[in-house]
Order: sequence, then C-alpha cells, then structure tokens
Amino acid sequence: MTFGHERIDSLEIRLYKLTTKSHLRVGAGEGSVDISAADNPIIRALVYEVPKGGGEGESKRVPYIPGSSLHGVIRSWVEKALRSGAEPLTVEELKASLAKLGETDEKQVRTRAKAEVELFTGKEYKDEKWFEDWKVYVDVCDPMSEVDRCERISAREVETRRWKEKWQNAIGRGTRGCKVCRIFGYTGQRGRVKIMPAFPLKTEGVIPIDIITRVAINRLTGAAEEGKLFDMEAIPPGVDFYFFTVLENLNKEEKQDFEMGIRALSLQLAAVGAHSTIGFGMVEVERQFTAKINKAIFREKVEDKVGEVLVGKEYRLKIPLDQTRYPRFFLALASEDNNGQHPNFDGTVAYDAETE
Repeated sequence: MTFGHERIDSLEIRLYKLTTKSHLRVGAGEGSVDISAADNPIIRALVYEVPKGGGEGESKRVPYIPGSSLHGVIRSWVEKALRSGAEPLTVEELKASLAKLGETDEKQVRTRAKAEVELFTGKEYKDEKWFEDWKVYVDVCDPMSEVDRCERISAREVETRRWKEKWQNAIGRGTRGCKVCRIFGYTGQRGRVKIMPAFPLKTEGVIPIDIITRVAINRLTGAAEEGKLFDMEAIPPGVDFYFFTVLENLNKEEKQDFEMGIRALSLQLAAVGAHSTIGFGMVEVERQFTAKINKAIFREKVEDKVGEVLVGKEYRLKIPLDQTRYPRFFLALASEDNNGQHPNFDGTVAYDAETE
C-alpha cells in the first residue's frame, strides 16, 4: 500500500446524505456580499446556470455546507476517538525516547516540551515532575504543540530542525505522520481524503431559511443587554444535503478510522457549524454508495461515456442531484439504470453499498 501521492493503489469515491436534525448555521463571515435581511447571514455559494438551449445564463446564491466545515469536525472527532482508545506514553517511555537522541537534540526537545507543559498547566517546574503532565500519544499528534505536531521536514531545511524528525522516530511515530495526519494531511503534506461541499437537492428549490432573533445576555446581571438585539439565519431541521468524498490510498484500518468521524456526526456527538453548545449543527449522515475506481480507468477515455450516461436514456439520477453543483464524473457514478445498477465504465468501476 502506498502512503503518499506518488501512485494510486486504492481510490474510492463515496456519496453521503446529510440531514439536519436541528438548526444549522455556517456564517458568511464579515465582508460577505450576500444580501440578507438578517444581521448574520449564512454562507451561500454563487452558482451560474446556463439554459439547456443555450443563451445567457443566470446566477443565484445557494445555501451550502463548505467541505472545510465537514473536514474539520470529522478530523477532530477521529482524533478524539483514537486518543480515547489509547494511553499516552509513560514517563519511563518518554525518557527512554529522549535517551535515543543525541545530547543537542535531546536538549532541544526537553526545553521546548517543558515550556509547553508549563504554559498549558500554568505551573513552573523546578524538577522533572513536568514529565507527568506531558501527554504524548503515538497515534495522534497535538496540532497545538511545536514538539508533537506532525510536520514534513524537507531535505533543504537547516540541521537545527532535524531534532523534530529524530523525535518522531524515537517515539515510534515515524516521519510519515501520526494516524490522523496520514489521512487528513499536515504541514507540508496534503491529506488523502477530499471532502467536497454539501449541497441541497435540486428538487428543494429555495430551501427554507429560518431567521432567529437573539439578544446578548449580561453575565453579571443575567438580564438582556440593552441595544444588543440581533437576527441570524439558520437552516432548519429536516433539510437534506449531499456531498462526495474521495479516499486515496487508504487501507482498511484508515477507512474505519475515517468512518469514526462520520459516525460521531450521525450519533449527534459532533456538530457542524456554529452554536453547537446550544444544540445547533446536529445532523445525521448516511452513506449512499462507494465507487471503487480501478487504475485502468486512467487508460480509458471515459469522458464520452460520462456524457452518454448523463444525457442518455439508459441511466438516470435516482437522487436528483443538481448537475450544476457536482463534477460530471461523480454525477455519472451516482446514476442508475432501471435495475438499480450503476455504470461500471467497462469494468473500471465497482460499487459497494456496505460499510467496510
């Protein structure tokens, strides 16, 4: 199995259905050009549609869930799940790992790690008791720690940065990153999972948007702050979205780790977007299908076949995905014939609806 991007050993495209179970809000942010009656609008994608008969098209803004929002929460919960199923290195193991380094590199790691522990705990250590508060998980790095977070150290980097690479090797993590970073990426190395934006169905038309009025509460008095009334947009419960993912060179264990993040969403343990602490962002996620792409597809001219699937009469989109919002090849994969079979593009694509 290849762990990087230099070749393709395994390639899967998956379609997921996401259903909102509570209000969901991903804000447009400051400087948004979106015109809304609310003080705080949700994010919308500008979609340009060209009429089938040709001519001048028109643009419209469509509520959606950015892939970055999904990517972030899924990754975060995979990290939590893997840490919860493991124990950090013991003090003895940490000291043994340090002993594998040279004197200069050991000093670099010790100095930085101690400073981080003191900053995190708010304590000042005069002895080596700080080791007891230094939590290092081999399978999951700490992205907030200079010492522990995964980084790709290039051959051009100065020798003073080599301590990091040696430390990763000493604790048994290696230079390919921790389990989570191998899937989702880290500094200097992009991830092997691509999560695309989630859009509503074409049949939804203009999806309902709730405008919620809120007021800021004074923490001292518990009363409403005068002049602090504001409105915000949110997507209501019961709206369906669909998004594709691309899994590149993931082995069976890594796919299972990725699915832990999806499961956290479906169990409503994780939430998407803002205001999750007051119940926003609860969703349910269900996989629709998995398309396993054979490497032979790169030697086939599939573009014409994609067009035949999308405009011909043999196949149709059972799920009415909007063709202006997804890649044509992905839409073709989602198409089915009268027997419920997806196109296999001359045997270069196989389908599996079951979770591995």
